[in-house]
Amino acid sequence: MEPLWKLFYLLEPAPITLVVTAVGVTFGSAFRALNYGKEMEKNRDLSETSITLDRSQALMIPVMSSISLLLMFYLFTSVSQLLTVFTAVASVSSLFFCISPYIAYLKSQFGLADPYVSRCCSKSFTRIQALLLLLCIGTVSAWLVSGHWILNNLLGISICVAFVSHVRLPNIKICAMLLVCLFVYDIFWVFFSERIFGANVMVSVATQQASNPVHTVANSLSLPGLQMVTKKLELPVKIVFPRNLIGGEIPGGARDFMMLGLGDMAIPAMLLALVLCFDHRRSKDLVNLLDMHSSKGHKYIWYALPGYAIGLVTALAAGILTHSPQPALLYLVPSTLGPIVFISWIRKELAELWDGPLPSMNDKAHQIEVTPLCGVYNENPLSYLVSIDGFNLLIDCGWNDHFDPSLLQPLSRVASTVDAVLLSHPDTLHLGALPYAMKQLGLSAPVFSTEPVYRLGLLTMYDQFLSRKQVSDFDLFTLDDIDSAFQNFTRLTYAQNHHLSGKGEGIVISPHVSGHLLGGTVWKITKDGEDVIYAVDFNHRKEKHLNGINQSAFVRPAVLITDAYNALNNQPYRRQKDKEFTDAIKKTLRSDGNVLLPVDTAGRVMELVQILESCWTEENLNYPIFFLTYVASSTIDYVKSFLEWMSDAIAKSFEKTRENVFNLKRIRLLVSKSELDDAPDGPKVVLASMASLEAGFSHDIFVEWANDPKNLVLFTERAQFGSLARMLQADPPPKAVKVTISKRVPLVGEELIAYEEEQNRIRKEEALKASLVKEEESKASHGADVNTSDPMIIDASNTHSLPDAAGPQGSGYRDILIDGFTPPSTSVAPMFPFYENSTEWDDFGEVINPDDYVIKDEDMDHGAMHVGGDMDGKLDEGSASLILDTRPSKVVSTELTVQVKCSLIYMDFEGRSDARSIKSILSHMAPLKLVLVHGTAEATEHLKQHCLKHVCPHVYAPQIEETIDVTSDLCAYKVQLSEKLMSNVLFKKVGDYEIAWVDSEAGKTENDMLSLQPLSNPPPPHESVLVGDLKMANFKQFLSDKGVQAEFAGGVLRCGEYVTLRKVGDASHKGGGSGTQQIVIEGPLCEDYYKIREYLYSQFYLL
Repeated sequence: MEPLWKLFYLLEPAPITLVVTAVGVTFGSAFRALNYGKEMEKNRDLSETSITLDRSQALMIPVMSSISLLLMFYLFTSVSQLLTVFTAVASVSSLFFCISPYIAYLKSQFGLADPYVSRCCSKSFTRIQALLLLLCIGTVSAWLVSGHWILNNLLGISICVAFVSHVRLPNIKICAMLLVCLFVYDIFWVFFSERIFGANVMVSVATQQASNPVHTVANSLSLPGLQMVTKKLELPVKIVFPRNLIGGEIPGGARDFMMLGLGDMAIPAMLLALVLCFDHRRSKDLVNLLDMHSSKGHKYIWYALPGYAIGLVTALAAGILTHSPQPALLYLVPSTLGPIVFISWIRKELAELWDGPLPSMNDKAHQIEVTPLCGVYNENPLSYLVSIDGFNLLIDCGWNDHFDPSLLQPLSRVASTVDAVLLSHPDTLHLGALPYAMKQLGLSAPVFSTEPVYRLGLLTMYDQFLSRKQVSDFDLFTLDDIDSAFQNFTRLTYAQNHHLSGKGEGIVISPHVSGHLLGGTVWKITKDGEDVIYAVDFNHRKEKHLNGINQSAFVRPAVLITDAYNALNNQPYRRQKDKEFTDAIKKTLRSDGNVLLPVDTAGRVMELVQILESCWTEENLNYPIFFLTYVASSTIDYVKSFLEWMSDAIAKSFEKTRENVFNLKRIRLLVSKSELDDAPDGPKVVLASMASLEAGFSHDIFVEWANDPKNLVLFTERAQFGSLARMLQADPPPKAVKVTISKRVPLVGEELIAYEEEQNRIRKEEALKASLVKEEESKASHGADVNTSDPMIIDASNTHSLPDAAGPQGSGYRDILIDGFTPPSTSVAPMFPFYENSTEWDDFGEVINPDDYVIKDEDMDHGAMHVGGDMDGKLDEGSASLILDTRPSKVVSTELTVQVKCSLIYMDFEGRSDARSIKSILSHMAPLKLVLVHGTAEATEHLKQHCLKHVCPHVYAPQIEETIDVTSDLCAYKVQLSEKLMSNVLFKKVGDYEIAWVDSEAGKTENDMLSLQPLSNPPPPHESVLVGDLKMANFKQFLSDKGVQAEFAGGVLRCGEYVTLRKVGDASHKGGGSGTQQIVIEGPLCEDYYKIREYLYSQFYLL
């Protein structure tokens, strides 16, 4: 044995590089295996499966490896080219697998659109994936040509990573069995094979070079550049490094390369992947390098990884000292497996590691993540990404009246990954960005909403576009973009359960009443019994035209996403508020002033319309009221058809009188400012869009009326931040404001001439380009269809028309045959044009497809609504005149300082629950986890602290693009009920369900599946349980039917003369309403008491 000082050669560059690379690859493979497992669990992607080894498969690996080794030893020369081809294919697949996650990360960071372009081998490829596949093929091709050791190592590392990700070990027991068998396998084939087979089989196979099939093919075809293609290849089943990597040198006449087999990295990496998964499962946190580093004393990975490095260095040292190849697993198995077993034994966790985790469907029931894209810690538009098991739901896609594209940057980075869009309200703050996102950001997912949200949202976007097009060169989206965005809608009714398909299999979405806007929605998203509730801008109060939210439908959800917008505001009672509203308006009108109400297009304005219509009718007032938007008549026409979406009072009124409350008699609908200008002078009320005063008719009217002290501008909602209306709502309001007055005027004179010349030039260029494209297509079509064997078909490319054959006007008659058989130069048809009739016939005549004669509802809607048309397909006059006016025009803007002398009043008619109500409703819902969005920082923090104390312990208020994991902490286990247990269970029917009390103990079946078995000892007695949900009103009716007089008084139900019943919530449960309900019966022990108690018990099932 050489002196120990020879070990200093381990400090040479080649050994150090080998050790660092091997340790990095081993850890990277384990880490990628963990992330890949989480991805597959998250996406439920059954096409990408992994293999978990059982006992027999683990035992077969050393056996099959030995057989393969012997075949390679004797037949390597014969099969080397086949092995090279197989290895090349595996390398392409492995390299693609390793690089794909990094490409996906870059794609999400930069918001790159990546449409699907092809389908191969039952797998769809996007454009970037196709380019990546070509890159991988190019890399493997470069290896086949050059055989360079760096490319060899790159492919070997990718194969190792892919193998460890797809082949898994279930527990330490199977892992130890595999490692011990491979320990013996490695020792035998390195140390003892030479005595039996006459040569060291392991070393011989590892050092053989395979024949290069590329060189063979190039040689047989005598292709140029043959000298550039290597004859022999090192297969990427090992990593190799030149011993003189940077001029280093290892004594002893060793070979030119140091090498380490892939098995010496992959097998320990499988052990590292196992303990890494165990660490992740124990921590219940996302695994990342920082987490593991900060808690390395508690994670097994940090015992196994140094052990692997020590074992590898020991193997290299032994090789240097003995001048002979060493079986690496001889040193790696004890140094990696030993520390893990010892430490787990010390921690008393060996049993759990030895047998693996209990069989369960998931460590967590479902993976639920929430990522705000806009609208947190401020009053910006609402847009949130909710991911359930990898299915991405974009809930709301809002924009503000400034239409600032910078607000959509977070959305642009994830738009292409969205699988479905849910819209909650038909206003700009909730759906304003939808046309732009579909046109510019790559959003292409199906959209779900209620019918009013679809119809009124469409009108809102029309009004927004027309308001801006009139005063600016607005180009973020067009009317066509709006139409296109609203074509892919699925409209649902309240409480309708819609089952998603494909990637969203198992997810059920259901819209419920929100009470804020007509058709407004609280979304209930359910998967396997767990509810995710999205409830923003809800209202519990019944209003004139809307019902309030139904709180009982959302008790104890797994996750509740709600807003803190009104968390600091309290409101007066509705009747008091309505009276103050109408009194302020009437006071101004009686003082000969005008009243301007800046409103939205089709949202809260409906409530104001009903209040004013009712007041004017009751008091018989004659002051004119105008509702002025570009789509006013269309809006009211649609609202008339949505009575079933309105309050119960409106529905009952219609059933009795058959009169629609939106047949407005006191309010006149206008669609242009000129109509308002033509109205008679005198006090008037105008409801005009937009509510922000940033654009639209309200902006122009404010500028005209602000200088008159007798006028009133009445704001009914908090304006958007940074808008003119928000500035005027300040306390105290400004005395003067600067505004920009813009209007579109026709071009005249030199501007008109220059414009027409430019348009003519553009048209000529487009016509020329179109003619060239058509000519190319014609040539291509002719070249593809011509049949040279048919003498009646003439190749137009080989014919020349006679220049004067047709006379001076020959070019005007292209269909005339010239000179018998010479067609015109642009003709692609044969001499006698023939068009084949491809219609099908049967015994009864021509087969007709009925679908060809059916006009789809979507087409009718599209035609009727193209430019804000009403239900009869007619255009609003103002909208039509603006759209159909094709005269060249320009926008002229002037800045003006407006003296604000008119009265400014703000009254809260937003239709949102106030702070007291929000806190009460959240307590009633009692969610397991609560996510707060959309509200000022002060309001959000206030509500967060309140909810932490009184609602639930898990309250989140994430920042923009901060992803929070709100997965339920409850573990779901899949168990079987044994036949022996079920044979003794008696079910009793309760409503739509059958229930029974079961006493059992957990066991395992032969397949290691959890099973519930009968108790081995007699079951202990349990307290009686009453099952059922008693409604006091229903019980009152039941008692009346039984002849017992019952009535409600003072919050209790009086039964007969002496007995009272009252319902009490369990105070130990936060939220009261969500806890156990107790019914207290009080009274003297008399005949009535026992009779009523018996009736009460009959309403429940006793377990």
